[in-house]
Amino acid sequence: TALTLSITLSACAGFQPLHGTQSAQAAFSDMSVIMGEGSDEGDRAAGFLIQQHLADRMSPNDKPTYQLIIEPSVKQIGLGLSGQDFATRFDRLVRAKWTLMQTKDGKIVARGSADRTATYSADRDPYRLLSTSDEATKRAAQAVADELLSDIASEIAALPTP
Repeated sequence: TALTLSITLSACAGFQPLHGTQSAQAAFSDMSVIMGEGSDEGDRAAGFLIQQHLADRMSPNDKPTYQLIIEPSVKQIGLGLSGQDFATRFDRLVRAKWTLMQTKDGKIVARGSADRTATYSADRDPYRLLSTSDEATKRAAQAVADELLSDIASEIAALPTP
């Protein structure tokens, strides 16, 4: 058993995360996030969810090299109508326009946007409707955060090394 344990532990010594490179991970720890306010409460809620999901994946240091500025927005689109002219399903579109800039001089390194849609059923019960709407926003915001990180990792990887 001691031999098996030592072989297993020695295999872990060279562990690298499945996704991303060490330089991309270093960049994510060298980046602060500034979340815009959006135009209404829905935008702020989506922005908060995006920021929380990013915080789970990033750990900024005290003096980051980059600032990631995000402007969130949310849009609800009714799909299908019942016989009484009520929407039976909705799409929740969450979008984040982002700008990556250097902290020291404010130079813009990259810009882009990420958006995702989550569909939910319209329930006549107002509490269930609110719950499913919130859950759709949460799912879309998490997907936006993941897309955002992927896009930024690509942009950072393309930058010339100092």
